[in-house]
Amino acid sequence: MNRAPWALRAGEFILRGVCRGLPAEKAEDCFAEWAAELPAIWDDEALPRWRASTRVLAYCLGQRRTAGFLVPPPDDDSAEMLRAAPLIAAALIFVFDDAHGLVGDVGTYTAELLSVIAVFTLWPRRTKRKNGSRGSG
Repeated sequence: MNRAPWALRAGEFILRGVCRGLPAEKAEDCFAEWAAELPAIWDDEALPRWRASTRVLAYCLGQRRTAGFLVPPPDDDSAEMLRAAPLIAAALIFVFDDAHGLVGDVGTYTAELLSVIAVFTLWPRRTKRKNGSRGSG
């Protein structure tokens, strides 16, 4: 049985899952580096054990965000223009509504709705692996 504290075991479990989404050449190095930080966080004498546990888990979950930046973006995104369509439509409605007063309140509400949709469609997306392979290929 492993005698390591539950927070360290849980942290390593989380980090292993995070590193599975990384390219193979980065996964081992990142796991070794990130897992080496866990005992240092846990052994902080100034913190009570419950707070040290919380910090260990928060650190591991924070590495999920870091791992998202380490994965290269996809090479080809042919739907990028389609994803930008709501933003382009909203900009056109705002321009024509302000310049000519053609559309009125309905146009303003439509442009605002399209702007909100554009925020969600243009939000950066994470790449997904296919068939359990590592990396972006």
